[in-house]
Amino acid sequence: MKHLKISFLIFILSVGIQNVSSHDGSPHVTTGKSKADSQEACVEPTELMRKEHYMFLLHQRDETVIDGVRTKKHSFANCIDCHVSYDEQGKAIPINAEGQFCQECHVKTATNITCFSCHAAEPRFPQHSGMTSKMNSNDINELVKHINNDK
Repeated sequence: MKHLKISFLIFILSVGIQNVSSHDGSPHVTTGKSKADSQEACVEPTELMRKEHYMFLLHQRDETVIDGVRTKKHSFANCIDCHVSYDEQGKAIPINAEGQFCQECHVKTATNITCFSCHAAEPRFPQHSGMTSKMNSNDINELVKHINNDK
């Protein structure tokens, strides 16, 4: 029992230290061509999102998977859509690629990103989900499926 208490204490301290030191109060240094680059704030206050984004994602996951409630405010797909950067040709750069939004911060804070073992690291629709003329019939079919699943 004593070993369990010590292990738990070490875990709590390591998680607490990590949250306190994440970003060290400095802004993100990733620059790119993402929708988020032009925004004043995220769906929650920036400081809160920097330290607690994973809690919103976990809560959203439970709401969606367990209760079947789908909302867009904290949806993972919307995070990807807003924070992914694009190259000069307008092609999405995977958000977990070296130097990109998720990867850069997770490397700095020595935390693992397990999201992308199941989830896509790029939006499913063209740049910034603008639904521009770049859409082909496959994109339109995917959009129709997505809309029908949200009902």
